[in-house]
Amino acid sequence: MLVAVSSLGTSLDAWTGIPFGTCSQFLVVDTETMEFVVVSVPPEHQDPTRVSLFVIRAIARQGAQVVITGPIKGICRQTMQSLGMEVIDNVGRMTVREAIERYAEGGVEAIHEHKPSPQKIAVASHGPTLDAPIGAKGEPCTAFVLVDPATMEFEVVQAKPAESQVQASVNAVRAAARAGATVVITPQLRPACCVALRALAITVVLAREGATVREAVEQYQRGGLTEAPYV
Repeated sequence: MLVAVSSLGTSLDAWTGIPFGTCSQFLVVDTETMEFVVVSVPPEHQDPTRVSLFVIRAIARQGAQVVITGPIKGICRQTMQSLGMEVIDNVGRMTVREAIERYAEGGVEAIHEHKPSPQKIAVASHGPTLDAPIGAKGEPCTAFVLVDPATMEFEVVQAKPAESQVQASVNAVRAAARAGATVVITPQLRPACCVALRALAITVVLAREGATVREAVEQYQRGGLTEAPYV
């Protein structure tokens, strides 16, 4: 069976769960051999507001019988179902390999039974408490307040000092990943760092300057913050 999986990379160990309209590639995997081909999506066809006909046609040409992806527009799901493809959406925080293995072993139920790690929210901050303001645009991130949103317990994570803003951004990404963050909240982020965080299955969310760490976490929990645009 051939299964198409939206992916952040071009290997079986890349993370899946990317929204259907913004994914830059799909891996079409043979569940028996685990061999795969990469279906690349040009930037001009990455538009979450439109029906992704280019992507649907490309996946159909590969003979995919199942599509595993993150959020998807209803019209795209219906179009693929009309072509005989099973669509499994809202999948996240697992690798392509894990998604394929789970589907092969137990179908859609096995995928949806996957329990991701508890959330840890890293907020770029100017202080070591929940009431500290988040970092300002244009300033390098030197520390995060890492918050458990279920309990609001927190700890401070320091990024390694750097001599340039570029290196400071790299060090901040590494610090967030090593701390086990699943979400990063910041007022601004370099595109390369955004890509790196997403490759590590870390959601990147933008918050307004002047908000406190506590306010940013509470806004995120209510769905009031915007995820950084895909680049």
